[in-house]
Amino acid sequence: MRVLIVHAHHEPKSFCSALFRQAVQTLSEAGHEVVISDLYSERFDPISDRRNFSSVFDAGYLKQQTEERHASEVNGFAPELEIEIQKLESCDLLIFTFPLWWFSMPAILKGWVDRAIPMGRVYGNEKLYENGLGKAQKRALIIMTVGGPPETYSGYNINPSLENVLAPIQHGVFWFNGFLPLDPFIVWRPASISDEERKTYLCQLDERLRYLDQETPLRLPPLRDFPGYGGKDQKKRFMALITHRAPPDENYRASIPAVIQRVAELKRDGVVVSSYLGSLEADPWRGFLIFRESGAEPVLQHLNTMPLASYFNFDITELTQL
Repeated sequence: MRVLIVHAHHEPKSFCSALFRQAVQTLSEAGHEVVISDLYSERFDPISDRRNFSSVFDAGYLKQQTEERHASEVNGFAPELEIEIQKLESCDLLIFTFPLWWFSMPAILKGWVDRAIPMGRVYGNEKLYENGLGKAQKRALIIMTVGGPPETYSGYNINPSLENVLAPIQHGVFWFNGFLPLDPFIVWRPASISDEERKTYLCQLDERLRYLDQETPLRLPPLRDFPGYGGKDQKKRFMALITHRAPPDENYRASIPAVIQRVAELKRDGVVVSSYLGSLEADPWRGFLIFRESGAEPVLQHLNTMPLASYFNFDITELTQL
């Protein structure tokens, strides 16, 4: 497998850079071909303008996508940018390593995205989502350090949830170009943890990367479900109200983690859009799952795969967009 790792941290002694080096080492030892773009050390220029091109379509007005399409037709990308584009085109796995800054990636990495993913050459027309460069076969992974603890991005804090923070990358960069996003590898508060905890994180990353090909990627909505690119979703939305049919017992309590795991699997498969489960102490207890499916019958089939299905009543309601 050919791996492209795009690294964006200015300090080689940072733990983010240690994660980058661990990824290079592990993947190389596993027999993969590893190509890197260490943006700060290579002094990558993030400014996207005419410096992207050796060709010119309209000298009087710079419209980025028009110049990109023209350069794609005449082999008119600047030599240093052509190298980055070819790295992207030839990789099977794309990895971004970076610190979370201002709820996003550092500017130098955003500049790499702006410059190295040009219209015409990489995306555009039919080359989007499952028809894009990755063809829903190639994968992509975020390896990221975050200054705060996990609860600050849980969705129950003033900050947005981590899923929402990373959506512009997971959906807008990876999946938009046909790369299947994997769960991000997150290191929380690296500046505040012990050396032993840092070693544990590196071991966890090493272990994960060695078995990365066995992971199930996130399944995001395919373009074919939206006729005319942006048309109404062909899948419907359903709310499933879940209530207790049988009183909780020891088997029920022991199986709760399996239920949570099954809901997570349905979210990964793109079937469950969102989930809201009452606390275990709530009486009466309620759970709400929002499904993206073709009909109520498939929703019920999914619900019946839950480990505690015999304990639950399911009330399914089709939702409408107001």
